Amino acid sequence: MGYQANVDVWSIGCIMAEMVRGSVLFPGTDHIDQWNKVIEQLGTPSQEFMLKLNQSVRTYVENRPRYAGYSFEKLFPDVLFPADSEHNKLKASQARDLLSKMLVIDASKRISVDEALQHPYINVWYDPSEVEAPPPVITEKQLDEREHTVDEWKELIYKEVLDWEERTKNGVIRGQPPSLAQVQQ
Repeated sequence: MGYQANVDVWSIGCIMAEMVRGSVLFPGTDHIDQWNKVIEQLGTPSQEFMLKLNQSVRTYVENRPRYAGYSFEKLFPDVLFPADSEHNKLKASQARDLLSKMLVIDASKRISVDEALQHPYINVWYDPSEVEAPPPVITEKQLDEREHTVDEWKELIYKEVLDWEERTKNGVIRGQPPSLAQVQQ
């Protein structure tokens, strides 16, 4: 069916689901078993989706038992999330809503990356200046090509964070013009 950015949304949805549940969401032993786990939990895809599949795959899927799937409330019950509070903007219902839009078998019906970034569960962290920030300055081109011990990597990462903090003091990246939001403050 071809690669689309929404394939990455599916992957991120699986990772998020596994973080919430603390276990693999679709623990298949091979691609066929994994497909069966997907449709058992999410439900058999629509006929519209089936028509997008090549004939041999469609025949296999159509000959499998049909599954209604589980509700996202059952797949991701409230006990898996921290308690909602007035102070906390993150709600279990918002997380479930986002997961229900990411874990859609038909990629053409799945939430886009831009829509996901605007979703209430994600939007609390979304900062356009981070998205538009320049890539980090790599001062040593051979850094990633060398072998390092775990302690050396920890030290290198720590130094990179300190350097980033220094370059972004007061919300302005040194060497970059300030954003419109920074100018209006």
